[in-house]
Amino acid sequence: MVLAYLVDFDGTLADTGTANYLAYAGALAEVNVLVSRTQFDERAFGRNWRQFLPEFLQSQGCSVEPQAVAARKTVLYRETSRQVRFNEALVVLLKSRDLRIKAALVTSASRANVQAALSSREDVRQLFDAVVTGDDVERHKPHPESFERAAALLQVSAQQCLVFEDSSAGVQAGLAFGALVLKISI
Repeated sequence: MVLAYLVDFDGTLADTGTANYLAYAGALAEVNVLVSRTQFDERAFGRNWRQFLPEFLQSQGCSVEPQAVAARKTVLYRETSRQVRFNEALVVLLKSRDLRIKAALVTSASRANVQAALSSREDVRQLFDAVVTGDDVERHKPHPESFERAAALLQVSAQQCLVFEDSSAGVQAGLAFGALVLKISI
């Protein structure tokens, strides 16, 4: 029996692709690293910045610390987050769920970026009993740590969870966690 929905953010609950690309491209351009949308999508999709920013920087011989670029991206994302478009079908599903079913937002994104994107949608923010971000875990998807943490916060087992994901890394994490996984995209 499903007692909890574990919902990914980027690409599942919200189309954040343009907002993320514009913020990262801006932060990278400030350190003379140019990245196309195609390159960004190929390397960054479904991954935390710790997993892809070092590749971008090293590939262009840039010695700037990835954390500094990520911090600058967070600042720029406050503006680009206006480009975020929510998956209204999934929002309706979450709003209409049986109240005995808990919900957690489980993402590799930073807490600051999630808060920026949700700032315009209080109705969506209130749908979640718990939020687990990339800031809350040591190991990111495809490792199941984020789902394990969310289930612990909701006090449910993996077998009681339905994971909503769009990326291969997220699907792998959900399956490794032991939950049912529904792969969707916007």
